[in-house]
Amino acid sequence: MKLSIKEFDAMQMGWRKWYIEKVELKTFKKFGLVIKDADILEVGCGNGYAASLITVEGPHSYTGLDIMPEQLEIARGRKLSNAAFVEGSADDLSGFSDKSFDVVLDFCILHHVEGWRTFFDACRRVLKDDGSIYIADLSKRCIHMVDAVLHWGHAEEALFTLHEFETEANKRGFSTVHKASDLGLEGYFRFQKIH
Repeated sequence: MKLSIKEFDAMQMGWRKWYIEKVELKTFKKFGLVIKDADILEVGCGNGYAASLITVEGPHSYTGLDIMPEQLEIARGRKLSNAAFVEGSADDLSGFSDKSFDVVLDFCILHHVEGWRTFFDACRRVLKDDGSIYIADLSKRCIHMVDAVLHWGHAEEALFTLHEFETEANKRGFSTVHKASDLGLEGYFRFQKIH
């Protein structure tokens, strides 16, 4: 997964911060996300903006994972209480112990991860038995529309329809607890680990 300069700049914009707080995180909470006292892993944490919203609610621990060292440096500079930031990819969670998290969060990064299918296997291992994944991510249709206009050139192997995405999660040991979408462009899911 490599982001272009244009994509990186778009991630820093105010509209994206607003959307994380007012739409995506709010949807996760409607779907049952409880942050207080939870052990939380956010994949693709970027500059730590979502972490700044999450850590004020008193999680037991927060870990942000990202492949971009420059983003992790910004995140660490926030000096958030009880937060750790680690370099790595969403499809390889081998640096974490089995059953170490209550929650895994994705704020629109899996459409950059060619190994998004193995992400579910990795989550299954690191989540506690009653753990859940909360996902807000963009469909193949949405990315094709964006690429047609902005010419960002996302890797086709990383893209998915919302149906493919849910089917893959279900095949890999997760039940769908909640789901919603914005015109089929962005999907919101809560997947719970099946014992």
